[in-house]
Amino acid sequence: MKPIKIIFAILALAASSSALAIPAMSVITVNTEDPAAYVNWTKKHGKTVGSSINAGVGGICVNTAGHYSPGELYYWHLFDSHATAVAADRGNSTITKALKSLSVKRVISQADILQIVAAEPSSMSVGDTFSNWNIIVSTDDPALYLSQVQTLANTAQQNGFDDVSMAAYAYMTGPNAGKLMVVSQAPTPARLGEFLDATASEWAAPIMNRLGGIRSYEHGFMMNCTVVHSSQ
Repeated sequence: MKPIKIIFAILALAASSSALAIPAMSVITVNTEDPAAYVNWTKKHGKTVGSSINAGVGGICVNTAGHYSPGELYYWHLFDSHATAVAADRGNSTITKALKSLSVKRVISQADILQIVAAEPSSMSVGDTFSNWNIIVSTDDPALYLSQVQTLANTAQQNGFDDVSMAAYAYMTGPNAGKLMVVSQAPTPARLGEFLDATASEWAAPIMNRLGGIRSYEHGFMMNCTVVHSSQ
């Protein structure tokens, strides 16, 4: 695994779509003894928080399997560029005021910026829900790996999973810097499970075998998500 090599390879891939602005995502990992209360807080203040940091979309995800610590949630925002994502001030007066109404104790265990390497165009509205299977991987051939992920996504849609999408992100910060996170997204937990079952099917197994030969799993986790902010 050569993190610097991988990061530059990914940058080269992403730069082909835009020389001046590459979409990014910020993720805050939160742990709390009352996840439901924190989720309700993000739903109430999601619009004002997201607008205050110039995010395009924001959401909250509740871990359902594979957490690092109990009571784990992921508060994420999508940005049109790294410039906007990095400039986001999470200590601004709007967020500080909103936090005063948060009645539960929470610990921010990690805060990351990720580059959006591959994603299908989509439109998200406040209240939309979905389920994710996220895997963090290391690979010495990111271009080949991403091409195989795209092949899996395309083949899945051709075999009845047109409601399942896949996206890839590159960690720019934290202990996972230089690694990829691949997200499989389905409208419901049950549908996500059906997709996972199908990875052993005749059409998917050869692709999964190829993927297995060019990457190493670092961590895998599942979550149920709700969109709490959209600038659209």
